[in-house]
Amino acid sequence: MFFYILYRMGYLLANALPLRATYFIAERISDAQYFLFRRDRDAVAENLSVVLKRDIKDCRALARKVFRNFGLYLVDFFRMGHLDKDAVDSRVKVINTEYVDKALGENKGVIALTCHIGNWEMGGVVIALLGYNISAVALNHKHKKINDFFIRQREEKGLKVIPVNSMMRKCVSVLLKKGVLALVGDRDFTNTGELVEFFGRPTSLPKGPAMLALKTGSPVVPGFFLRDGRYSYKLIFDKPVEVRQRPGLTEDEVIKEATGEFAAIMEKYIKMYPDQWLIFRKFWETPVDAFVL
Repeated sequence: MFFYILYRMGYLLANALPLRATYFIAERISDAQYFLFRRDRDAVAENLSVVLKRDIKDCRALARKVFRNFGLYLVDFFRMGHLDKDAVDSRVKVINTEYVDKALGENKGVIALTCHIGNWEMGGVVIALLGYNISAVALNHKHKKINDFFIRQREEKGLKVIPVNSMMRKCVSVLLKKGVLALVGDRDFTNTGELVEFFGRPTSLPKGPAMLALKTGSPVVPGFFLRDGRYSYKLIFDKPVEVRQRPGLTEDEVIKEATGEFAAIMEKYIKMYPDQWLIFRKFWETPVDAFVL
């Protein structure tokens, strides 16, 4: 109940004040969290040291920016009710939607692969506001009131939510109906993923995107919703990845190879925007609880 009240207070404050003022308050709170929560601060710096191949001490200033970006992320999450097509047109630069349109024009569903970078929640809502029939897989929160609050925020503008505990059947259905399915690919929350190289270290990443692409024939179009200045964003779609059975390879080998390819794409964007990779536990030590909203 405490955390639900905290989220509701954040929601009310974010929607009562102008965006500029809310961002200012969020950054001050984030600074306090950075100084008070040593474990999270050290974990973020350690993750960045792996990503950037730099000493942990050299990553502390950037780690503070990660905390601030998370504060801004929460403000935008709470304020998603303000989003409309005009706001998207004025605040979001959209790049390479032709990759999505081409697949949909060929009567195929699209798997939109992203990671915990920028504002993936807002990205799904923006894609819905652009007119796409999009569904996203989301991890359930253990507290029902908080979970219901999160779902309302996501679905208010047309983004459909698929709970992770019933995902496979519903995901296949979305793709067979020629919809867009958004999946986050940098966290293996079920501990049943594929072991691939991620920033030079063996890492278990979700194999769902590759499995679904192989099963349905839908292309995987990587997409990232990134902060571009203080009040603006850019939604970038990368080149589609086709996952097909090939002679001489087993199904498991195809899935592993594709998952490795997805890892390389996510690496590229995380390296470009390391201060927007919102992971607050040691990524290579505690795979399940690395991100908790």
